[in-house]
Amino acid sequence: MLLLVAFLVALIVFAGYNLTNSHGELRYATAVHRWTRATADISEAMHQLQRERSLSSGYLASGGSCFAQAREQQLARTDGALARVNRVFKTLEAESLAGNPAAVVSFGGLDELRVAVEQRRISRDVAVQRYTVWIDKLVALLLSHVDSSGRMAAPQLALVSLLRAKEAAGQERDLVTALLSSGDFGHFSQIVDYHRLRAIESTYLNQFYLLAREDLRAQQEHLETDSLAQELDLIRQGIVAIGHGAAQPQIPMVSPERWFTLASQRVDAMKAIEDELVVSIVNQSAEMEGEARRWLVFSVVSALVAFLLVSLLIRQMLRNNKETEADLHLADKVFNSSVEAIVVTNAALHIVEVNPAFCRISGYSHDELIGRHIGELKSGRHEADFYAGMWQQLERDGNWEGEVWNRRRNGEIYPALLSIVAVRNQSGSAVSNYIAMSVDLSQRKKVEELLERLRTFDALTGLLSRDAWRTVIDQVAVQARGTRRRFAVLKIGLDRFKLINDSLNHAVGDEVLLLSAERIRQTVRRHDAVARPGGDLFAVLLDDIGSAQGVGAVCEKLLAAFRSPMIVGEHQLHVSVSIGVAIFPNDGEETAMLERNAESAMYRAKEEGRAGYRFYSAEMSVQGVRLLALEGLLRQALASGEFKVYYQPQVDVLNNRLLGVEALLRWHSPQLGSVSPVQFIPVAEETGLIVPIGEWVLREACRQMRAWLDEFGNEMTVAVNLSGRQFRQSDLLPMIGEALAKTALPAHLLELEITEGALIADSGGAVEVLRGLRELGVRTAIDDFGTGYSSLAYLKTFPLDRLKIDRAFIRDLPHDESDTAILRAIVALGRNLHLEVLAEGVETQEQQAFLADIGCQVLQGYLHGRPMSAEALTRRLRDGSLRFS
Repeated sequence: MLLLVAFLVALIVFAGYNLTNSHGELRYATAVHRWTRATADISEAMHQLQRERSLSSGYLASGGSCFAQAREQQLARTDGALARVNRVFKTLEAESLAGNPAAVVSFGGLDELRVAVEQRRISRDVAVQRYTVWIDKLVALLLSHVDSSGRMAAPQLALVSLLRAKEAAGQERDLVTALLSSGDFGHFSQIVDYHRLRAIESTYLNQFYLLAREDLRAQQEHLETDSLAQELDLIRQGIVAIGHGAAQPQIPMVSPERWFTLASQRVDAMKAIEDELVVSIVNQSAEMEGEARRWLVFSVVSALVAFLLVSLLIRQMLRNNKETEADLHLADKVFNSSVEAIVVTNAALHIVEVNPAFCRISGYSHDELIGRHIGELKSGRHEADFYAGMWQQLERDGNWEGEVWNRRRNGEIYPALLSIVAVRNQSGSAVSNYIAMSVDLSQRKKVEELLERLRTFDALTGLLSRDAWRTVIDQVAVQARGTRRRFAVLKIGLDRFKLINDSLNHAVGDEVLLLSAERIRQTVRRHDAVARPGGDLFAVLLDDIGSAQGVGAVCEKLLAAFRSPMIVGEHQLHVSVSIGVAIFPNDGEETAMLERNAESAMYRAKEEGRAGYRFYSAEMSVQGVRLLALEGLLRQALASGEFKVYYQPQVDVLNNRLLGVEALLRWHSPQLGSVSPVQFIPVAEETGLIVPIGEWVLREACRQMRAWLDEFGNEMTVAVNLSGRQFRQSDLLPMIGEALAKTALPAHLLELEITEGALIADSGGAVEVLRGLRELGVRTAIDDFGTGYSSLAYLKTFPLDRLKIDRAFIRDLPHDESDTAILRAIVALGRNLHLEVLAEGVETQEQQAFLADIGCQVLQGYLHGRPMSAEALTRRLRDGSLRFS
């Protein structure tokens, strides 16, 4: 009798708890169902906006000759769909609770956009972008209302993935329609956009296949292989071939209307799958709402029944045992009918009763459980401290609730939400029983794990994300501390990536990152972790290394993997990497320190000339602290006269006759000592100090050249580097003219070296500046040729005098076949364009002989002199070790 009373008291507690939870679940399920009902109208609005966007794109691209009538008819269909969506938004706003309004999307400005398209007052790209913004907002709206409880997360995420894939297909339809309408297939950015859209569609279709039902997945897979898909692929292959060939087609492949019809059939087929998925989601949300409503009714009834049973029990106990037995029978029915697993133990934790739900979840039969110790069902995943805390709370408060891991009869471990109540005897002096109720959380945990996997990888490269990388390196560090094994962290930075990204476009930069990720992944071992923490920085974890030599061998392989150029569209890009290495535990036992030290080593590799690797050493940390003070000291260095100009000879390749010098800036700080230009030039660029510093270098170089001209009477040129920021200054030409006038230096003895990036960043403005310099009589040279770009169009566009070959192509001469082939081509190109060719970094007689043989005219490098002060160069001119003839 006492056991039954204890059970009914616990039942009342659990009934109240379930009633509160059921009410919350019903409110949540109702909100989810309300939004899923709106999904169909939102999906249809997106579809009609995509179709109107495509027709407007083709209309604009063709100059109004195509799609005019179809576009007019489409406007009415779009208006109808948007009207339904707006009514849905108003309904949702009216149903939302005060202070928690429903999120909506405004379509303000659509009428103005349509008028602009009709009158062709707007470009195709801008019009497409305006439509795309509304479509993206609708997708984001659906994504923001994914069921966070997990029950509907998979189908809703599948719908969002399909919507995004269909949006990419729609944008492809727009782009190809525009290409066919305009007849312009040679625009590189459009071809890059085409490949990007195809990659995006493929990525989201893969996500859809992972999340969708099998029948829907089969429908989409059939759509990708049927005859329509084959006909579309033939059209795509033709357009890509023409685009990469940068030539106009002699015979049109297909009309824009035909392409639009075929592409629309595919998009409409995807829409049909989308509609079926929407219906499934709405039905599932309705089922979830109905289930929540039934659970609420059940909870209310259970609570009433619990109170009724207690009342009846008290009444029957006062009357007679016969009526009490009837009530106990009713309580037993409730106990056995509960969908939650219930187990009752005695004070010694031996099981005395279980309900059918517990048997179903655990896999044990009733007879197998009775009499067993409850501890035999432990999963083994919890530490002793976990159980100690649980029993302390039970003894103190009489109840405990939390998530636990349990073990089924077949050995499977599963998560459960567990509630335990301690039942005391009639006197309250001791615990007589424990009652535990649990809910299986397996399905919810699986959905949570799926969502976590979707957040693990970098969206662009597919490598580990920053958070996933930190998790991996922390886990490896914990294991390494216990086993005393070593591992290495490599930080890999792309050299001059910012120049490529800023001067070409971000699509080219993204393609470089993708190709770089693939080269790194193919070079390291399959089990080595590779990540992209951000920007142009990659990270590799080499686990369980044998020696530093082995790590060095991996670094050499990585450097070799980047020696061949990357082909991105019409560009042939030479991208090198700088690698920093830190080894656990020598270079840091904490992962944060290990990563910082690897980055310090990487920056040291960049300072020492790039395209190399460095192991971390303690003095690099001192160097990092030293750089923090750099900016403040740089600001006072010019006023304090701490800068000095050094000069490196440039000689005739055939007779070693001195033709000129290059002016190179050096800084000796009283606080920091000698500071490398690799360290302070980027800081000067970022802060804008490079403008006054560069002006001082120009004036000082002109002054010194005038002094040499007066003393020796022989002409030679002085080459001065112009930064990108200087080149864009509006007063550049007046400043140069003033420097020449004040020093009385003939203009033809001054040469300005400009990087490829500075020219391509604003090609139109660059042409005007170069023409202005030529009118002044000043010579111009393209610096570091071949390292940033391989598009040669600017060589015939820009008025240049000299082409300087970067030292990276000279280093391995004359033994490297690739370098020799590249140099022959560059020299031949320069001579045919009437450009003087200078090779930097010449250090051996073999290199000079090879360069003379292929027709290079001027040399610069350690073979004929390191950078030296003006005084040292003067002494060499006087003693004849450098000669003018």
